[in-house]
Amino acid sequence: MTRVPRLPRSGTIADHPFVCYGTGPPLIVIPGVNDPLLPAGERRWVDGVLAGYCYRQAKACVAAGAPRTVYYVSRPADTTARTVTEMADGYRAVLDTLGRADVLGISMGGFVSLALARADSRVKSLALGLAAARLSRHGRESVTTWREWASDGAWRRLYAAGLDTVTSGWRRRVATATIPLLVHGRDTPTDRFRRSLTAAAAFDATPWLGELSVHTLVVGGTADPFFTATAFARTADALGCRYERLDGWGHDVLVDAGELVDEPVASFLAGDRER
Repeated sequence: MTRVPRLPRSGTIADHPFVCYGTGPPLIVIPGVNDPLLPAGERRWVDGVLAGYCYRQAKACVAAGAPRTVYYVSRPADTTARTVTEMADGYRAVLDTLGRADVLGISMGGFVSLALARADSRVKSLALGLAAARLSRHGRESVTTWREWASDGAWRRLYAAGLDTVTSGWRRRVATATIPLLVHGRDTPTDRFRRSLTAAAAFDATPWLGELSVHTLVVGGTADPFFTATAFARTADALGCRYERLDGWGHDVLVDAGELVDEPVASFLAGDRER
């Protein structure tokens, strides 16, 4: 029977709050543009959700024969980073503590992961989960709209739009019911969220992808709201790596059919164990 032998843990690494689960070498998960809204270390129930995700990925890694301690690492609450490169610099400090590590970037976290791999040879391998080298036109339009809503304080509308991108069906209905809980009782990090959106819209790794030599996997769907299937394929071609194409899926795959991402990442790490 597949087991993940350790209980979840949480804390901070170089001022970056984290939740982790599993055993073995570190797999650092870098979250996307919504990280300022639902970071690790702020709300116990959010940490519980993140620990469940870490458990799921850690379990897939054990099943593939590549056990990992999966660290979901948020950006600091007091960060002043305005660009993807500056965000990546913060994760270099995380590597100072954890050492050489595999990295999984989710959505905009893939941008941060690419910048981190470009700057630091301690990135052992890189998986881009639902991320290409740059946003599509529609993706840029979406984050621009979200930035306007954040400026106007339209947080219920923003949370609803964000939840629509990551889940569907009964899960979306359940998640939508949590919006009042998400909005109530906390200071919304408007400036930090807007900087995250601005950084995502401005990022474009295509001019320097060919410089990277880190072993990489690209996972992305054909119905993604922020990236096209062509962009995923071109990113993989530029990196000389495999593209795991998820037909009919967008960002909702991570919640609604998570194994379609977890298992390819775990298999990739199992094949990469000698590096």
